Amino acid sequence: MHTNRISFSTALFVSMLISCSKILPVNEKAAIDFHTFHNRKMGASASEFLNDGVYKSLVVEIQYVAGFKPQQGTVDYLKNFLETYLRKPRGINILLKEIPSIEQNALNKDHVLTIENVYRTRYIQHDQISMYILFTDGVHSGNKILGMAYGNTSAVVYGEAIRKYSNKGGRLTHQVLETAVLLHEIGHLLGLVNKGTPLRSEHVDFASNDHCSNKSCLMYRSVEVKKLSSILRQGNMPVLDSLCIEDLIANGGKNTPDYELYVKPF
Repeated sequence: MHTNRISFSTALFVSMLISCSKILPVNEKAAIDFHTFHNRKMGASASEFLNDGVYKSLVVEIQYVAGFKPQQGTVDYLKNFLETYLRKPRGINILLKEIPSIEQNALNKDHVLTIENVYRTRYIQHDQISMYILFTDGVHSGNKILGMAYGNTSAVVYGEAIRKYSNKGGRLTHQVLETAVLLHEIGHLLGLVNKGTPLRSEHVDFASNDHCSNKSCLMYRSVEVKKLSSILRQGNMPVLDSLCIEDLIANGGKNTPDYELYVKPF
């Protein structure tokens, strides 16, 4: 057992103190309770991420347990992805920090949220919005999900599950699978599919209604679960299809006429 592992009862108490104590100003006209702001439903901040009407910059806080730090290629691809679709004229900054190992191996939404409330340090501030990504050394409590967007600015990647289902018999490398899952969850934070970013055309998968019906799209349902889609088995990095991109542009994202050049293997 690691001596620095956290107790969930202690963590929950600390998170309650945090949630009740901090208010940060967004601008001179009003102050927003950051705990309330960052605890809305998935997709609620889609337009705030995509456009620059209020928030001119973005900070992505990535926290990870020892041994599960995202690979540099994953981080580089993430920044490229965000800079491709988000209007943030004052820049996008990605911060990485190691946190203590987690006491519990199977982590549901409530467990992950408790960890975030204890360790997250970056929130909305003035004209900067933030995003929180956790890379755990555990698995989802249902043992099927590789990643999960669980709030309007927060997502988790289950590092142990990524390790288990990559680098085996024709499957994706660890880096490609890790990147695919991470960007899929980022897509949900950007409101895809029809979860904060309205549809321009019909492309919802009715078997999983917050996912894209295109089996080759990054937002297809099987990208985030252990039953990998055919495009993953072929060794390609899935990307957003044109319909998902059109939705992002219509919701305030960058109008990138050369976006098809971005549709390529990892």
